[in-house]
Amino acid sequence: MVAADARTAITFSLSPGQAHDAPEGRALLRKLGSPDRPLHLLMDRAYEGNETRQLALDLGFIPVVPPLSTRIEPWE
Repeated sequence: MVAADARTAITFSLSPGQAHDAPEGRALLRKLGSPDRPLHLLMDRAYEGNETRQLALDLGFIPVVPPLSTRIEPWE
């Protein structure tokens, strides 16, 4: 789900229980497109992969997601 705030959903997608969240999240980001100004995109660790973070940057978002503890080079 992509939400503007705690009460406003923008879009969402349902996927099978065995599907990983990140591909669905990337599809939602592509559907959303680029914001008209840089916006922080808050994500949980399911979306911390390089591909998802890079897509967020390419679209003009500022990704805010904690790195997995197993990352060799985690970010701040």
